[in-house]
Amino acid sequence: MNRKLKTLLTVAVVIPGSLFAGRIKPEVEHAMAYGAEAKICLKVHDDLGQPVSNASVAVVFDMLPSPHSVYGKTDANGVCVAIGKTNGNKVRFLVGKEGYYGSQKELSYVPMNAEHDVKDGKWQPYGAEEAVELRKIHNPKNLVSCGTFFKIPSTNSWVGFDMEKKSFVQPFGEGDTSDIEIYVEWDGLPPWKSCFCLGEMRVRGVPCGGYYVDNVSGSEFPYPYEAEITSAYTETNVRIVNRNGKPPNLSATKIPFRPNSSFVIRTRCVLDESGELKQANYARINDFRISPASRGQATLSISYVFNPTPNDTNLEDEEIAKQSRHFIRYCEPPGKGNLK
Repeated sequence: MNRKLKTLLTVAVVIPGSLFAGRIKPEVEHAMAYGAEAKICLKVHDDLGQPVSNASVAVVFDMLPSPHSVYGKTDANGVCVAIGKTNGNKVRFLVGKEGYYGSQKELSYVPMNAEHDVKDGKWQPYGAEEAVELRKIHNPKNLVSCGTFFKIPSTNSWVGFDMEKKSFVQPFGEGDTSDIEIYVEWDGLPPWKSCFCLGEMRVRGVPCGGYYVDNVSGSEFPYPYEAEITSAYTETNVRIVNRNGKPPNLSATKIPFRPNSSFVIRTRCVLDESGELKQANYARINDFRISPASRGQATLSISYVFNPTPNDTNLEDEEIAKQSRHFIRYCEPPGKGNLK
C-alpha cells in the first residue's frame, strides 16, 4: 500500500476516536441513559428584588420515557425546593401568583461540551440556586395592540404607518399619521430563489425618536412598564436584511432590530412656542421584520402596543394582564380547579 495513503487512513481512524474519548464521564453517561436525582432551590423575587411568598411553582423533570412534575409553594423568603429524577436534558420550572405576571425558566445538566458531574446518583451542583423574577401587575391599560404582518404597498420609497389605525397612511391605507416610516428594497424574487430584501424603519424628528430596553428573560410580561421621559429619544433607523445570496451595493453599517429587546418610541410630537415638548404619544415595538414574499409583495411583520392617550407613558397592556390568570393554572397541581 502507498505509504502516504496508509498514513491518511490511519489519521482518519485514530483522530475521531481521540476526539470523543473521555468526553463524557461514565457516571454522566449512565445518568443520561437511566436518570439521576436533581435538586433545585428556586428563589423567587419581584421586580423590585423583594422575595415573593406563597407563589405557585411547577417543576417539570424530563425523564424518558416518563417525564414528571412536582408542585409547591414559595416560603416567606420566596424559596421553593424541588427534587426529581431526570436524564439531564431539560428541567423546566414555572412560577405564578395572583397579581403577578407568570415566569418560566429552563436549565440543562448536559449542555453541549459542558456536562455537569454526577456524584452518588445526583446531578451536580445538587441544590443549586436558581433566581426567578416574578413581575408585579402594575397599572395595565387598554392600549392599541398589534401583532400581525402587512404587505408592503410600495418599494424603493418611504411609506408611513399609522400605529393607532394599524394601517399604512394614505394613499396606501387608512392611516393619517406616520408614527414610523418604512423603506423596502426588494429584487422581486421569491425567498427560495437568490433574492435580497432590505427593509428599514425610522422614527424621525427629535424630540421624537426611540431607544432600546432589554427584556426580562422568561417573564410573561418582559417589556418595560412605561416609556422614560428623560431617556435619549434619537432619530433612529433600524435596518433589516433578509437574503439568499448577496444583495448589491449594501454598506456594512446595517443595524438589525436588537433581539430580546423592546424599542420604545415617542411620536406625534407637538412643541410649544419656546420649542419645548408639549405633547407626544408613546409606543413599544416588540418585533420588526421585513421579508420577501412568494406572491408579488414583500411583507412587514410587526408587533407593538401604542398608547393613544397623549402624554401617557404607560405601556402595560391589559390583555397580557388578563392572560396571567391562565398562566397560574399551569403552576398548580392537576385537578385543583379551573381558573376563569
